[in-house]
Amino acid sequence: MENNLIKVLNQDKAQKLINLGFKYITETVNGNQTIYSFFVSEELLSYVNKNFDKRDFFLSNKMTFS
Repeated sequence: MENNLIKVLNQDKAQKLINLGFKYITETVNGNQTIYSFFVSEELLSYVNKNFDKRDFFLSNKMTFS
């Protein structure tokens, strides 16, 4: 199954992507942890690979509903 989400835990890193206009949704896990889930695109993958550390994001194909 293809990974179609880029998940970011750090709010400051997520805000950079939001300010650049990337589409996202938020998820809440463990009752209080916010995860920013961005929809994968070539442009977004290129940006995070160039500007983020590998520990700043992860790829997933699962969304958490609370």
